[in-house]
Amino acid sequence: MTWIVEHEKAPHGRHAHIWKPKGMTLLDRLQSATRSPWLPLALLLLTLSMVFVFGGDRGYYYRCCQHNWVSALHLSIAVKLSPEHDFQRFTHRFIDDDGVVHYEPYNRFPIGGYASMKLATLPFSESPSAQLTAVRVLMLLFFTATAVLLYVSLCRLVSNRWIVLTATLLAFSSYHLLHYNDMTANEGMPDFFVVMVTFHGMIIFVQEGRFRQLLVKTCIALLIGWHVLALLLPFIIIGLASEILRARSAATDSPPSSLLVQGRRAVSAMLRSRFLLLGIVALVFGLAVLASNFAMEYVALGRETPLTELPSFESMLRRTSVDHGVVQASYPWGAFWEVQFQRIFLMFVPYGLIGSGGIIESNPWQTEIQGMVIRAIDINVIVVMEYLPKFLGAVLGVVLSGACLIGLMFVRQRMLFATLASFGFFWALPMDGSAMRHPFESIYYIGLPLVFFTIVLLLAMRLSKRDGVIVAAAFAALALFAVSSFQMSRMGHGAESAQMVRSVEQDLIAIHEFVEGELVTVLNYEWEGYLLRYYLHQSILRYTLSSLTDHEFIVVGHRNDAATPLTPQNQRLFLYDTAGFLALYRSMYRSVISTEPVAPGDFDVYLIDGTLYYVKEPCRREDTLSGFFLHVFPEDINDLPEDRRQYRFDNLDFGFDVRGLLFDGRCLARVDLPEYDIAGFRTGQAGRGWNIAHVIQGPKLISEYPSIVSAEPAARSEFDLYIDEGKLYYVKESCGIEDVQDGFFLHIVPSDLNDLPDDRTEYGFDNLDFGFDVRGVQFDGKCAASIGLP
Repeated sequence: MTWIVEHEKAPHGRHAHIWKPKGMTLLDRLQSATRSPWLPLALLLLTLSMVFVFGGDRGYYYRCCQHNWVSALHLSIAVKLSPEHDFQRFTHRFIDDDGVVHYEPYNRFPIGGYASMKLATLPFSESPSAQLTAVRVLMLLFFTATAVLLYVSLCRLVSNRWIVLTATLLAFSSYHLLHYNDMTANEGMPDFFVVMVTFHGMIIFVQEGRFRQLLVKTCIALLIGWHVLALLLPFIIIGLASEILRARSAATDSPPSSLLVQGRRAVSAMLRSRFLLLGIVALVFGLAVLASNFAMEYVALGRETPLTELPSFESMLRRTSVDHGVVQASYPWGAFWEVQFQRIFLMFVPYGLIGSGGIIESNPWQTEIQGMVIRAIDINVIVVMEYLPKFLGAVLGVVLSGACLIGLMFVRQRMLFATLASFGFFWALPMDGSAMRHPFESIYYIGLPLVFFTIVLLLAMRLSKRDGVIVAAAFAALALFAVSSFQMSRMGHGAESAQMVRSVEQDLIAIHEFVEGELVTVLNYEWEGYLLRYYLHQSILRYTLSSLTDHEFIVVGHRNDAATPLTPQNQRLFLYDTAGFLALYRSMYRSVISTEPVAPGDFDVYLIDGTLYYVKEPCRREDTLSGFFLHVFPEDINDLPEDRRQYRFDNLDFGFDVRGLLFDGRCLARVDLPEYDIAGFRTGQAGRGWNIAHVIQGPKLISEYPSIVSAEPAARSEFDLYIDEGKLYYVKESCGIEDVQDGFFLHIVPSDLNDLPDDRTEYGFDNLDFGFDVRGVQFDGKCAASIGLP
């Protein structure tokens, strides 16, 4: 189709571009009819998003890692936003041992996004599940509105609507946008939307000179989030620079003047610039919003916390990596740029082109590429798997970004395109610590693929000189968006993970319906903490078992067979009557400590009727945060599950949050041992540095010792070796601690190599190496150890 480009003088002195069709072929009529298809586009994108997001077996928290806890965190804040709490933003209320109620404030972001989430949940205040759905729909509405707004904005910069439609669909098919399009977060889709509202205001300002509407949109955006500052920065810098250059250019056209006069003219032009005024207004308004956040947090914390100790202030330092003492937030620049360009690459590639298999967040193309690379070149496989895919993704991200920036030289309205393409970098650079940890920040690189696809399509149209090519590309992009959305809806973590998600949600719903806002003691809540805070947002929580009453409830992360839960149908989180539950553990504690520990340590370990008890007094929560390892060594290796035989021990590692209880300043955890005969075990906490071992078969070895040595040894050496009934015994008459400090190696060569486990066939022997501390015993100056032979 042919277009005539006309120029009109805009009110602020710039030229606006108006595109008018010339001639009306059949294709022209189709294009004219779809010249502003924002409503059909909105309905289509929203329909596809909702069908695929709510379809399948994902659940609200189906996705891994940040999508889960970020959504739960922000939703727990939004549902509690109300006049009852003076519109404070906090994750939960909790009560201390003195009965004082405290708030856990969270004022890192402006109130606007939370207010929109609150409005969406108001009609469903009695149903947390309905509230979850309502907010997901809201996020998808923001996602769709952002896509449509960008389409409408770019139509002001590019004459061909089909090109804009294609570029928009391709950019919004990317992994990060589809993965996080329903994430409930103030800094997700709500902030993303208002940033693009501001970009639309920039276009209106440049083309029509309407400055006030840009100021209004900027202030509205600052009431939602901070990312708009990254968009304003390149716009103001480029705008100021262009006006200063024009002022100097005008000075060179006039009679010769000194450098001082030229400098004054440049400064005068800058001071009169609306770009500078825009920056000042944004800075002042943003500081006012930030100050109000600090003030609300100061009030929530009792008006006693210094500014530098406010959580929001410390978060600001962490995110910008200013204070490395708060957390180690800063990263080496090489690692920072590698991750950023990997994420940029993912923003360019529609998810439908990656595949529907499992995805590694930093480099989902790894499984597709590494197979081809390994087959194509004969180098170390581990090196290829570990380094090449990540490096390749970063290189492709650099190439595509560079191509996008070079392409800016060939378009009009260069300032607006450059602002859109670069603002993601202006956010990531000062946020190097945060940007490394938060993959969802990648959505703010949206300008790079949008500009890149637009330029490529413009070039394709110019080379082909056939509008039908662009129309076909638009329909192909639509199909790709649908395929990408469908594949994303199927991207989960397997049936077991989906079942876990459903069970946690159902457990929390049952607990919510039972407690109805009562005081609840919460223990063992580590990974599902924000979810629990959301479902129990009407309750005041307690995190200690002191000062209890008979009317309280307790939520724990494991079922105790000796107590009857109030939610017997639950699978992972259980509600108990606090008084009865605590009485049970106090009785258990008294019974356990009345015996002798088999392995004293940081935690004393007791063995009673096939169950290990871990006891510590006094005990604090900090003592329980590191995971516990528990390696169980069987008498007979063949008793182990097949997948554990190569390791020669059973792994029963556990977290205290699912096996233990902290109460009365004491810690008590219990773990049932396997039913097969156990030679010994080794246990401890890697994070706290304690490690103890115990030989369960010690008494039996001592009693069997006379009969063992009465026979002839099968081999004599430093230790004499005896074989009896499928067991190998190591015996030393005069034995000290120095004789058993080193590990024992034991290699078994079968008569038929086919009897070896598959993973040992290439070695020609079975490896049964062991440590004396879990298989041997010292007594009366003697040493004895035993191990079952295959």
